[in-house]
Amino acid sequence: MFSLSYLIRFFVALVLSFLRLAITPVKTTTPPGSIEILGAMPTQSGLVGAVTDLINNAAPAFGNMDQVPLSGVTNTWSAAAMVGGIIRRYGAQSSADLTDTATNIVNSIPGAKVNQTFPLWVANMGLGTATPAGGTGVTLIGTSTISMQCVKLYLGRVTGSAAVSLTSCFQFGGQSPGGISVS
Repeated sequence: MFSLSYLIRFFVALVLSFLRLAITPVKTTTPPGSIEILGAMPTQSGLVGAVTDLINNAAPAFGNMDQVPLSGVTNTWSAAAMVGGIIRRYGAQSSADLTDTATNIVNSIPGAKVNQTFPLWVANMGLGTATPAGGTGVTLIGTSTISMQCVKLYLGRVTGSAAVSLTSCFQFGGQSPGGISVS
């Protein structure tokens, strides 16, 4: 019926047609931006936008830790020092400090958005208790006093264009049992 050579050629042609060992034609229509073009990645407009946003907000509130030493009975914690991350207090007596205004704090955060957070470490290296108070528009949440020879972590949160909250997370060091106290 069919010769062996015919069947072999037919089988080879069939296999080659499945493997398509030829160059496929180039697509000439431009598909929507979200569809791959010949296996290539689509245009990265979303990624480019995200990178541009990061560049415009190149100095985030956290990650650029800065230490600002303060001494004396009363000081105002500057917005730059608060957003910078670390404030060190010195002195032989107790202190009553005041935070900067919420407007100044928000303005010192490049590209600040509502609910953006930043850490603030306050080290009371003095021999008395440090008692901070909130400046205009700043709300202190939790126990705000910092025992002598202790470090306290606050979580700052932008709550509006002229409003910031500082939540007392914990302090460690000093005379507390185990070195850590939750406040």
